[in-house]
Amino acid sequence: MTSLIAITILVGSTLMVLSNLRLVAQDTLTVVRQATYRLLGAGRLWQNVAYGALWVLIFALASH
Repeated sequence: MTSLIAITILVGSTLMVLSNLRLVAQDTLTVVRQATYRLLGAGRLWQNVAYGALWVLIFALASH
């Protein structure tokens, strides 16, 4: 019964996202654009890229 409820919620959520896919894409683009402008404007782009690369490296090495 729990699996049926979970699948129903998953399908419902997927249908809601797909029905508003254009708005989801526009909102995502807006958020990414604003975050990029903030990072470039603050002059911290390379610091954040290095921090992200460090975490990727940590997780990559920890998974082996």
